[in-house]
Amino acid sequence: MNPILKGSLGIAKTKTFRGLFVLVLLYKLVFNQFTANWLLPKLVSHFTMAKLEGEFTCFSLFFGIEIQNLRVTPGGPFSESPLLTAKEVRLRYNFPFLTFGKIRISDISLTEANLRMEEKAGEWNLAYLLKPKAEAEEEPKIEEPKEPITEISTYLPLQLSAYLNLKGISLQYIRETGNLRYFSLQNLDFQTKLVTNRFTSIPLGIEALDQLDEVLVHLNSERPLLIELDSNGVKWKESFPMSLRLEWDRTENPELFLFATDMGKDEINLDVRGKAVQTGLRLLTDIHFDAKEDVLKVQQFDLRVVGQTWIQLFGSISNLSKETPDVNLDVVRSQIQLGALQNTLQQLKGILPELKVSGDLSLEGTGIHGNWNESSANVKIKANQVYARVGTTKPHSVETANLDLTATLNLANQKEKTAEFPLPFLKSFRITPSQLVYNQTSIFLSGEYAKESGVNLSLSLDKLQLGEYAKGVNGKLKLNLTVLGETFQNLFLQSKINIDGFRYQIDRSRSPASNLGLDLETSLIFDKPFGLKEIQISNLFLDQKTITGNKALDLQVKGNVQLGQTMFVSLSALDLKLTTPNLLVVLPLVLKEKISPIQNLLGVQPKIKLNARYVQEPNAKQISANINADLPGLEMRDLKLTTDLSISGANANEILIKQLKLMAFNGVLQSSLSGKLNKLEKQKPPLGPYFGNLDLNVLIHSQSKQYLAKGISVHGDLGLNLKIKDYDINGEFFTKLPALAYNNQKCPGENCKAYLIEEINSKIPIQHNLAFQPEESLIIGDKSIFIKNYGRMNTPNVTIGKVIGTHPNIPNLPFEYVKKQNDSPGFSAFIEYKENFANIESLKSYSMDGIILGKNLVLNLGNLDPKSMEFRGNLLIRDIDLKQLMAPKVRDKIDDGKLKADLNIKVRDLSEPIANLDLFFSIFQIGRDFGKSALNVISAQNFLIDRITDSYPISKIDVSLSKGLVYADVYFDRSLLSLIMNLEDGKISQQRMPLANFLKRAQNEIQTYQE
Repeated sequence: MNPILKGSLGIAKTKTFRGLFVLVLLYKLVFNQFTANWLLPKLVSHFTMAKLEGEFTCFSLFFGIEIQNLRVTPGGPFSESPLLTAKEVRLRYNFPFLTFGKIRISDISLTEANLRMEEKAGEWNLAYLLKPKAEAEEEPKIEEPKEPITEISTYLPLQLSAYLNLKGISLQYIRETGNLRYFSLQNLDFQTKLVTNRFTSIPLGIEALDQLDEVLVHLNSERPLLIELDSNGVKWKESFPMSLRLEWDRTENPELFLFATDMGKDEINLDVRGKAVQTGLRLLTDIHFDAKEDVLKVQQFDLRVVGQTWIQLFGSISNLSKETPDVNLDVVRSQIQLGALQNTLQQLKGILPELKVSGDLSLEGTGIHGNWNESSANVKIKANQVYARVGTTKPHSVETANLDLTATLNLANQKEKTAEFPLPFLKSFRITPSQLVYNQTSIFLSGEYAKESGVNLSLSLDKLQLGEYAKGVNGKLKLNLTVLGETFQNLFLQSKINIDGFRYQIDRSRSPASNLGLDLETSLIFDKPFGLKEIQISNLFLDQKTITGNKALDLQVKGNVQLGQTMFVSLSALDLKLTTPNLLVVLPLVLKEKISPIQNLLGVQPKIKLNARYVQEPNAKQISANINADLPGLEMRDLKLTTDLSISGANANEILIKQLKLMAFNGVLQSSLSGKLNKLEKQKPPLGPYFGNLDLNVLIHSQSKQYLAKGISVHGDLGLNLKIKDYDINGEFFTKLPALAYNNQKCPGENCKAYLIEEINSKIPIQHNLAFQPEESLIIGDKSIFIKNYGRMNTPNVTIGKVIGTHPNIPNLPFEYVKKQNDSPGFSAFIEYKENFANIESLKSYSMDGIILGKNLVLNLGNLDPKSMEFRGNLLIRDIDLKQLMAPKVRDKIDDGKLKADLNIKVRDLSEPIANLDLFFSIFQIGRDFGKSALNVISAQNFLIDRITDSYPISKIDVSLSKGLVYADVYFDRSLLSLIMNLEDGKISQQRMPLANFLKRAQNEIQTYQE
């Protein structure tokens, strides 16, 4: 026997050989085209709802699969329409190459295939491919956060090569419901080839491109796409070029690179809601690498819109094999005529929101030149009569524009960004003087920057209409701005702003026109790239003038603002000067109504100076300030206010008033406030949202007679000390004034009014409840409550020596209103303010050789709302000599001027005291002369009245006032008058006389005594 044959038979008899033979036999029995044609369709039908048809010409575990005439049909209502059909499907790979570290996918092909996605009655055919699975409820898993994966490790060195070929592909999208009913792509061709170098990891980022050795991508390079679209709004059926070629082979020496496209058409025809619309969009490129010259040439890059070349690039990138390639790219042509685009938009009128565009734009001259280490980029924009408007919104118009910006770049600079150089790759830039006219606003730009010389920029605006950019503000703005700096870390800004016809609106109130000017010099300091840290205001000057040029306001500010987690604001000087009459001219009505009532207090030219410091931390604020004011209206030239506050909590839960002091009139007036304000969990806080624990002190102190203001002079002490704790206010009002004087600053003269009050001593306790709400009026009851005397005589705590002043009716004649009684004061009373009521008892005043007594005088302040305030009281007038009110020359002509009367007063609403005043004045003793005058006031003069008053004595006069109307009765003693005249109850009455008429008659009657 042949030795070789004998050896072979010996090997065949071994177990190893027999085992391998059985494995090969089993592999061939399973992985062959006959098994695939019989078994795989059955397996697909068993495990899914789909039906698989086709002819397997190759079925190998190690080398791939090939199928002819493939047909995949879903189940259910789509069993008659195949999801996927293909003339040929190939998936070829070489599994044994994996032993050499190569992943080789030699062919992935799909030829003349049709993918059909269809929807019927809300169901898609894709849903009928797989059998539904019973969903088991799973508890949600809480995954711990992991660091993001940056790469996938393969551990073994691998190399990938793959080839994909799609030819004659059709995609169909069909729906019965929805806006888009049908979409189809036909003749889709796509080929790609991908070869990598050996790798042990796959980066998940742009770095993955470094592992590519060869890339080829072809998209419809031989024929256009056929596109069909049918929707509610748009219909489109057209051949559409979509050619793209990308070839990149890094294994060649030098590299091979080619990129070319022809996408889109200059004329695209659509049917939009029944309207024929013609437009166009096309991109043509031809970029290839010249290995001999080592240059990537951009021979064509042409973006066309509606047939016009909007951007055309030309240039090259040379020395690609070197570390620093040179770039030379320019926009050689740019013709953007928006009028042509408007024709397309006009065809879409009523479909798209109304859009109007016109004018010409150009980017021609824009480009970049240089290498990675140093390059020059230039941006040029030209515009002429550009207009754009969407619907009824604000139009945008650029009449002319000519912008020219050049920058020098070092793109290889990898230095870290800093505050000095936030763009480390930027070496310099220059803005050639450029002009832009936007919406009739002229804008001028110029300037330059270089690391060696710093920043120098200029910007100016003219005729900027503020109303177009800010709601509620109008005016024509003019701005000049200059920015200087050695680096970007510290920039100095100098600006000058003028606004003509400045107007602003608050609520529905609009201010009159004025002229506003602002000059600002400030420094911006950055601590990180474009991170603003501090603003230093070296000078800010704001002035406002009326339209005729009269100054209304001057404001000058110096200070700085430090930003960050802790914000710090410091005002080293703030000077505010007002000219009140002119200011009222330029204020809106809502502010004018608030300032007009205090115009006399402010004066014509008030001035305020402020130094302040503000610190804001995440949960705390600190405020300290010094204010000096000159208020000529109060003749207060030296008002000083010092404050130091701390605010704690995110919602200002606590305010600590460390210091709040006020001083004026050369130290004569002093006031201080200190303590805390807290937000507590209680109902109805008394001080806004706060409960207080405060100490308030107000003191007027003068060791000698000192003039204050408005004709007031003071000598002595006057003060108020209050302790505020939650709802309670406790304290004391005191005076120790040897003299208090006033004159109306028209003395001497007929209009002089001067008064002197001497020896004013008081000590009045105060207790007020901020939560007190009176439920019942004090003045309910009959008139007897006013005149009852319960015999209570309290020791007076308020005394006044005497009061002397000018006569109330006779010019230049002194009059003693309160007369001192030997060593006793002319006025005394006991006043106690307790439980929100001011009780005035034991009031006694000596005047005109008589006495006035006060009984049951009560002032109810309630909750300090004038509407809820009320007053009641009774005055007893005894033996007042009315002759002292007369001129000396007529006093001797009057026989008896003595008057005795009771006066009862009540008023329940002090917001309108006259309308709500009820007054009862009963005169039970009066001389004949003054009785006649009283009757003349009540009743019109005539012969009969004169005879009556001359012949019969008046017994009593009752006068009452209610709701602004006077009711009066004059009673006569019983006599023959009752027989002559029919007088009811022996009196003459006057009903419902308006108070104004009553006062006018009284004034006229008084004048008769002066003549």
